[in-house]
Amino acid sequence: MLYCSATTSLCALEVLAHTGGLPKGMVEIKADLPEDLVEFLKDSDLPNDWNSLVDAKSTKDIGTDWAKSHRTVVLSVPSVVVPQERNFLLNPRHPEFSRILFRTPKPFVFDPRLK
Repeated sequence: MLYCSATTSLCALEVLAHTGGLPKGMVEIKADLPEDLVEFLKDSDLPNDWNSLVDAKSTKDIGTDWAKSHRTVVLSVPSVVVPQERNFLLNPRHPEFSRILFRTPKPFVFDPRLK
């Protein structure tokens, strides 16, 4: 499973929230996601604990069930860090995964003022 964000800034916040530090050696890879490959989960589709500070088993189960179903290549979900923005799960085992166009990787360096 590939875990992605809609914007570089949200991706950086997600990394900071989950690692607690400023990782080195990061790259940014943009991707073009055809709309017909994306399943969009709304807040109302999610369990009450979806935005808990501790990873909820219920949301993990949603992701696992989606991946096993092969309904779509991409699952769009709200970010816990910034709920108004979206994160994406990409399933590389889906038969249509090759329709996603990945751009050339570019180095990404966290601003050292971040803590």
